Amino acid sequence: MNTVEIDSIGNCFRCGQEFRRSDGSRICLSCRTPQSGTKPLNPQLTFRERQVVALVSRGKLNKEIAYELHLCEGTIKEYLNRIFRKLGTSNRTELAVWALTHQPARGEQVA
Repeated sequence: MNTVEIDSIGNCFRCGQEFRRSDGSRICLSCRTPQSGTKPLNPQLTFRERQVVALVSRGKLNKEIAYELHLCEGTIKEYLNRIFRKLGTSNRTELAVWALTHQPARGEQVA
């Protein structure tokens, strides 16, 4: 008995890129492939993303960050997911460590 694989086109759940999927995956191959271990030294974080990073590094919860920045909690979750992708981190702890090792220069205000 032969099984026929049916290819379908879908958008990647992580990056939004359109890709052909034959195994029912919701994530494209480039998102599934581990990065080469090189994290960007100078990622292009927006001003708001830098504010979120600064507040996470101070131990604030999503609800507290949302209150302080006058946003809803779901928006903070979206910012965090975007930041995790940009920095190659996978959780708040890694993000806080990244923030501590990449402190803004003196005189530069983030939050």
